[in-house]
Amino acid sequence: MNTTQLECFVTVAENLNFARAAAILHITQPAVTHQIVSLEGELDAKLFIRTTRSVKLTPEGWSFLADAKNILNMTYGAKAKLAHQAREEVRFFGIGCHSALELALLPPVLQKMRERYPQVHPYINLIPFSSLQNLLDEESINVMMSFQAEHVKKEPGTFLELAKVPVSCVIAPSHPFAGRSRLYLEELRQGGMVLCEPGKNPAAIARVQGQLIGYHPPEELYFTENPACALTLVEAGLGFTLLPDVAAMRHPRLIYVPVEDAGVLSYGLYYKSLKDQPVLKDFISFMREPFSAKAGGA
Repeated sequence: MNTTQLECFVTVAENLNFARAAAILHITQPAVTHQIVSLEGELDAKLFIRTTRSVKLTPEGWSFLADAKNILNMTYGAKAKLAHQAREEVRFFGIGCHSALELALLPPVLQKMRERYPQVHPYINLIPFSSLQNLLDEESINVMMSFQAEHVKKEPGTFLELAKVPVSCVIAPSHPFAGRSRLYLEELRQGGMVLCEPGKNPAAIARVQGQLIGYHPPEELYFTENPACALTLVEAGLGFTLLPDVAAMRHPRLIYVPVEDAGVLSYGLYYKSLKDQPVLKDFISFMREPFSAKAGGA
């Protein structure tokens, strides 16, 4: 296995098009195909389903994608270190996120990290929860932002709670519920409903979606890949969606109405150990500040 194979695999996976991947990599399409076939042979696994009309990742391909990116990033990081040995050593700090909405929490934290640890370079992994668990378990990332896992035999690491958050019904200002201060699940059995793939939201949200979906005819249901896509359809007025309500992750042009009987979720950070980890300790401290300030002002 080499970096050329991995670069070809990741580029095809991100574009789902062999010709486009070849153009990006500045090599021929047959060369890309050769590298993919060679990699599949080494892994003894089919990574893509390829037809004349489309290219799709297999389950094995999805599983390998996070590892391939991680290997490439470590390789690039190692090359960068060797190329700048005369400078102060650069250290990488891996942060795992499962949703693009979480990125809104990071800029003020990373600014403080930069001021205190200029030699530490953050690297953000935005991938599904299950893949993040693997990276944390392998200590390929230092910390994972997440809602606390439910009903699991083994936690992916030590969980530190930042806040208890409600489940809210997210709607456009023109929606009939826009003037409400609270809602109940029974009221969400009609009207347009925007749903995310189960693995892209906490299990509690997927469970509530499952309770409601049977009450809606097909023409009222809109399916999306992730919460960010769901909010786009909500803003377009196609219906409501259900999301954990973390204030810093709110869409500025939408309305969030708590659903009283949908439960409360615990949002926080997973990590392996704080021993001899001053950068991680400070990252956690900086992450707690906005949540502590909100609690103190309540």
